[in-house]
Amino acid sequence: MAIPYLSKLRHQLRVWKEIRAMYRAVDALPPGPSLRREGTVQRLLIVPSDPWTLVGAKGDEAMMQGVVKRLRDASPNLRVGVLTATPAAQSAATALGFEPVDAWTSPMAEGLRTVHAFAPDALAVVGADVMDGYYSPLTTARMLLTAESVARAGARVCILGFSFNEHPHPRLKPIFDRLSPTIAVNVRDQLSLDRFRRFTHAKARLVTDAAFMLAPDDAGPAVVAADAWATSRRRAGDVVIGFNIHPMLIRNATPEQVQGFVHSAVQALREVCSQRAVSVALISHDYRGQESDDACLAPIFQALSTELGDRLTYPTARLSAAQLKAVAGCTDGVVTGRMHLAIATLGVGKPVAALTYQDKFQGLFRHFGYPEHYLLGPAESGNPAKLAALVTRFVDELEPLRQLVHDHRPAVIAASVRNLAIFTDPASSPASTPKGAGQPVAP
Repeated sequence: MAIPYLSKLRHQLRVWKEIRAMYRAVDALPPGPSLRREGTVQRLLIVPSDPWTLVGAKGDEAMMQGVVKRLRDASPNLRVGVLTATPAAQSAATALGFEPVDAWTSPMAEGLRTVHAFAPDALAVVGADVMDGYYSPLTTARMLLTAESVARAGARVCILGFSFNEHPHPRLKPIFDRLSPTIAVNVRDQLSLDRFRRFTHAKARLVTDAAFMLAPDDAGPAVVAADAWATSRRRAGDVVIGFNIHPMLIRNATPEQVQGFVHSAVQALREVCSQRAVSVALISHDYRGQESDDACLAPIFQALSTELGDRLTYPTARLSAAQLKAVAGCTDGVVTGRMHLAIATLGVGKPVAALTYQDKFQGLFRHFGYPEHYLLGPAESGNPAKLAALVTRFVDELEPLRQLVHDHRPAVIAASVRNLAIFTDPASSPASTPKGAGQPVAP
């Protein structure tokens, strides 16, 4: 018992020391030229949640591209930089039309100098699902303190709508409590906002996910092929369902647990297709190594392709977030374990059912007044009978669900645009200032 306790204590001490060093770097940065500019944004810097791959998670790409497109509508010559940590991320940034800013792997002080050298007049933090420190409190701390440094220099700063779990890392509380009051903190669902307000004095407002701003891209051979396949299956009398499942439904899932998800999905889809006129598109929405969706979807396809024939398709081309949104639009609805595939699907007006983890989907469903019996937890997702029951009910109730999505979609998209209010609305300002906010502090 003593060894795990000591290991945990050493980890906590390391986190405290590294966050304190980051704070000191922010406080010690010499005053430079003001980054304050009036009018439309001219130089945007993005702090991504994954500076190592940048676009391995298509949700991050969707948020970044949605934001940039919206801002470029008002400022066609907008210059966009993004923090990167690897050569692969730098290449991905260039492919997206962004300038890679190599400021992540260097010591904090050097990284901040690189950030300020870019001279952004606006900075957007891709909050996603990392602001509670679930994956790494040090990553979250660096993102927040980079934003704090730029805000102190006068630039407009926002944290794009994020989710927040029930157990945020305690070392993040003083960072949030002391954020500059000019930083617009956006939370993407009411459940997360309630948790955030219990955790910190920082002011925040309710929005929806920034990815709702992304427009689908119907171009490209993979999207055209998906649309042609879906059209042919409807002509054959089938309902077309997208399906996604992935290893991260369980944190640090063992190979046996991943295989359990594969077995459950194979049995469930076989059962549904034997009872209903359904065709299935297996849709990957994350391409990151062993935890990618393909770790589950490829063996599912292998197990069912001969049996289901033309009723099953599995696009394997690496698609952009906008193209994946178009693919989701080719279906009649999607069952997914990836929240941003659900957002893409809902964003084009199609219903979803969700295989959930980290309470991610509950808040999203509330925006649409969506019934929570279309949520299935990790244990149930590994149960073929329960998974089959979810998919069957989803197929049977597609029409009322489609109407529900249609009724709520305009308000949800409008709430997504509010992520950018600090950049686009001169009258917009964050809520009242918490005591001590924006002041130097060593946690």
